[in-house]
Amino acid sequence: MRRWIVGARLRTLPAGICPPLGAFLLDLGLNDGSMRPRSVLEAFLCLLTALFMQLFANFANDYSDGIRGADAGRFLPEGAGRGQPRLLASGLASERELKGACAVCGGLCAAFGIGACAVAGDFWFLFVGAACIAAGWFYVGGRHPYGYMALGEVAVLVFFGFVDTMGSGFLIARSSQLPFDAPSLAVLSIAFGLSSVSVLAVNNFRDRRSDKEHGKMTLAVWLGRSYAFFIPVFLFFSALSFCFLLGFYRLPFLAAPYVACDLALIFFSCRNVAKKNWRRSMRLLSSRFFVICAFLALALA
Repeated sequence: MRRWIVGARLRTLPAGICPPLGAFLLDLGLNDGSMRPRSVLEAFLCLLTALFMQLFANFANDYSDGIRGADAGRFLPEGAGRGQPRLLASGLASERELKGACAVCGGLCAAFGIGACAVAGDFWFLFVGAACIAAGWFYVGGRHPYGYMALGEVAVLVFFGFVDTMGSGFLIARSSQLPFDAPSLAVLSIAFGLSSVSVLAVNNFRDRRSDKEHGKMTLAVWLGRSYAFFIPVFLFFSALSFCFLLGFYRLPFLAAPYVACDLALIFFSCRNVAKKNWRRSMRLLSSRFFVICAFLALALA
């Protein structure tokens, strides 16, 4: 069991589960706190769908990078600073076992996604779910993975930002026949999406030399050390977008405490990147997702 916990990459899970939670809180706040059982059920189903989508993507990346050799060295002592070991590259799991894990997580993601569409009464949204699963597999899988063509940041912003947040918000609103506030959810999507991009940016900056050796042309590989400049940029605009949401859509007096809290996390995460303390930096970046949800909850109090 421990190996699967390692392979799940727990520090990445907030990027998947917090957008549906944030969308639910925002929908709740925009509709005067009118919580309906169907909207709670819809939010729960969206959260489970996002969770298993994230797990599917993590196991699929482990498998595809493993067979391409991009994860070589992660399980060696000199690779300890590169984060948690990968299951296939370290020999903790076979190709067949990883394919099975992908099938299980993908199947559960589809099952909960179908349930979410059934509660909302919008089965056309299943096409969006299918696109998410395909994006998760072809990120580093297939003959021409787009993650090897410096498109990872764009995909993360789209799927872990707009699709995850706005999609959940749309289904929650439809399930309880409440108004759908697209502008507010779009701003929240940018906050979550750029936060996810920053996690990917740190990961790719850490692995840029190894990725270059194995032909994985990420944006960090193309830009080299100058790519580090974009990490605080992503974080700054993420903080700015959520501050805008608090100031113009929610409660302005929460903006200052949020900025103070988030700037502290940004400062210490960037400081740890400079010190090559990747795990602590990832931990701080992951906590930002919960900070956003916490301030949304405060806005409802």
